[in-house]
Amino acid sequence: MKHSGKNAERALFWLGLMALVLSAAVSALFWLRADLSSGQVNSLSKAARELWREIPESVRVSYYLSPTLRDKHPGPRAVEDFLHGLESVSRGRISARTVDPTEDPSEPEAFGVSPQQLQVIEKSEQRVALVYAGIVIEYLDRHATLPAVVTADTLEYELVKAIRSLVTERAPLAGILLGDDDTGLDSHYRTLTAALESSGYAVRQQERGVPVESDVTVLFVLGNAGMDRYDSFFVDSYLMRGGRVFFAVKGVRVDQARGLAATAVPEGGLLGMLEAYGFRVGRELVLDDSNITVPFQTQDMMGARSIQWVRYPHWIVVDRAFVNEDHPISSAFSGLDLFWPSPLAIQAKEGVSYTELARTTPNAWTQKNILATSPDQAAMFEYERPDTERQYLLAAVASGSLPSAFANGDLPSRTGGHALEQPQPRAENARIVVVSSTDFLSDLMGSSGSTFNAAFAVSAADWLSSDDDLAAIRMRVAGDTRLNRIKDEGARATLVNLSYVVNLGLVPLAVLLYGLLRARNRSRREDAARSASAGGAA
Repeated sequence: MKHSGKNAERALFWLGLMALVLSAAVSALFWLRADLSSGQVNSLSKAARELWREIPESVRVSYYLSPTLRDKHPGPRAVEDFLHGLESVSRGRISARTVDPTEDPSEPEAFGVSPQQLQVIEKSEQRVALVYAGIVIEYLDRHATLPAVVTADTLEYELVKAIRSLVTERAPLAGILLGDDDTGLDSHYRTLTAALESSGYAVRQQERGVPVESDVTVLFVLGNAGMDRYDSFFVDSYLMRGGRVFFAVKGVRVDQARGLAATAVPEGGLLGMLEAYGFRVGRELVLDDSNITVPFQTQDMMGARSIQWVRYPHWIVVDRAFVNEDHPISSAFSGLDLFWPSPLAIQAKEGVSYTELARTTPNAWTQKNILATSPDQAAMFEYERPDTERQYLLAAVASGSLPSAFANGDLPSRTGGHALEQPQPRAENARIVVVSSTDFLSDLMGSSGSTFNAAFAVSAADWLSSDDDLAAIRMRVAGDTRLNRIKDEGARATLVNLSYVVNLGLVPLAVLLYGLLRARNRSRREDAARSASAGGAA
């Protein structure tokens, strides 16, 4: 019997060991995690989970990471976790590895991963260490490099986009057409250009009045004050050939070099073309109670200058409550500030589907008869408010069978210009985005703290180029739950005080009471046990 019992124990031991081994093997293929975050920002998106379907051959992802950085910063571990998670759902199409570059620095540097300086404090001594933290994606004889990856905040978007570009051998190209005479790509749109390039787009300026090349993936038309029907024809022709366009236009021109003098943009031109697509841009300005506080320089009678911070209703802060969260461009809205916008109206065309993206608050109004824009004209800002106060549309998209603005055969001409050919009457599966503000994508966004405007533009570019899932990934951001998001000062102060009371008072008190009650109950049970033992002995 003893011998039989030992055999059973051995069998149970080996069965248990085999179960552990099999569990470990299965966990490498199948895994489960619970993501309770808002928007599921800590889970792989559908695009990442199904990326393996787009990869004919295997892709290798190498994370060149210095041990010093890995030990000093929590971000690289999150990057490694993401890479292993992507590998586990790729059906063997993606392999991920972490490589210590200190053994052979020439390998990462050959791929464009350069060391970065990091201040390290060890044993009360501060020194500067050179560390690597770059990702190299290899597919067949091609590769792409993410030279500095320390956190996983935007890694999913960057990695999915890089792998797709490698597999398809198609790098997206963003053309930028400047529709105003007083702007330049290097002098006014550096922030936008940098955002597009960092998101994998090549950027090329498109001249006005010449055909748009077919290699342009998405065309940004920034401004319209300097565009006539001849210039607009080439944008329409590009659309009719299947191109995708982002229009940042205005109904009123505000001259920053002339004391913010405002004049309505004449009828026709590019705005006339947009009307053929179903978008009417008003030749007036929209103001809103939800706005930005800006510094304004004043000068007194003695010539002394001073800076005052004033609320500026012409620079609108778009409220999240009035943003379409069902569209990929704005599905996880992170912010949008519009400078000197105009009201936008949709006049639907047959075969075209329209979707609103952003509106003002219901407390907005317009200026049409008196275009007062300088902060020293603040007394005139609300002159037309009683008659115009309501909610206004600011941004929208259109898709479907878009009609040509030149379908009637009335082609423009210009002396010495190109001979124009009649465009296609309609563009099937067309996509356009229209925002009734031009300057919101200029470098003004840097001075106003509105750099999230560039992220909005990149997400729009992804949607326009048919990468709906990429736009959704980019807009999957963790919600800001800080108390300083609450605008009402009294409510914010109340919640701050309440958080102190709960966390510093009620929670410790509850723990203390629980411990006292638990100790009291345990003492009672011990007394009862001793009493029962003494009674039994008697």
